[in-house]
Amino acid sequence: MRRTALLLGAALLAGCATPRPPPAEQLAERQRAAAETARRHDDPRTAAALFARASRTAASGDRPALAADAACRHGLALLAAGDAAGALEPLERAAGQARAAGNPALAARALLGLARARQVAGSGSDGVAGALREAGALAALADDRVAGALAEVGLAALAPPDEARRRLAAAEALAGAAPEVAGPLALNRARLAEREGHTAEARRSYQAALAPLAAADDRAGLLTALRAAARLAGADPAGAALAADLHRRAAAVALGLGRRGVAAAETEAAAEAAGVAAAPASP
Repeated sequence: MRRTALLLGAALLAGCATPRPPPAEQLAERQRAAAETARRHDDPRTAAALFARASRTAASGDRPALAADAACRHGLALLAAGDAAGALEPLERAAGQARAAGNPALAARALLGLARARQVAGSGSDGVAGALREAGALAALADDRVAGALAEVGLAALAPPDEARRRLAAAEALAGAAPEVAGPLALNRARLAEREGHTAEARRSYQAALAPLAAADDRAGLLTALRAAARLAGADPAGAALAADLHRRAAAVALGLGRRGVAAAETEAAAEAAGVAAAPASP
């Protein structure tokens, strides 16, 4: 009788306990959290390896949504580490898993990453545009205005000038105030202005892109904007001091990204611009 009572008490306690996720899900969550810690500490390669492990663990435990999320993060970490070709497979897989799991917002984000990976890897503009168009459609379905705006910015970069302006205006209307949109938006407006010969407008837009790109931790975009802003500032002898400062900042960002050749070139350019700024004015 006493044994029966003890067993009944244990069963009641188990029934009152909060249900715990399956072991595979718990492990995948821990792996994903460890990967996020590595990412925040600027170690994208370690983060990528841990996100990949989390995705495999979640998939083996029949947790497709978690597997898709971790696979998306895996691909983005590889992109941050400079391995665009390696990022293609996990991002494609993440988009497919997210679609199957009924998560259009996650699928849109994975496709945005895939578009960037294809562009960096040189996979061709058709593949980039296709991923961006699908990302935009899924973002609209999920009412993810930021993802929709980023898709428009990406498509604008591939479009002729008139269409590019329309798409950039659409991106601004969707989520232009969000830092992750404001930076690429200003950067692409600067590129468009420079292509059309509007140097002053391009210079302003490149500089306007710097703060939101930094706020969104888009370091690759920040490096691009700093180098372009420094180049245009240095074209005017009166802007030599500003150019030197921008080149120095570009060198620091490049070094943080592990792009030592770019960092060395920007350091040299900063020294040259500083020399021009320090030179006495011609009588």
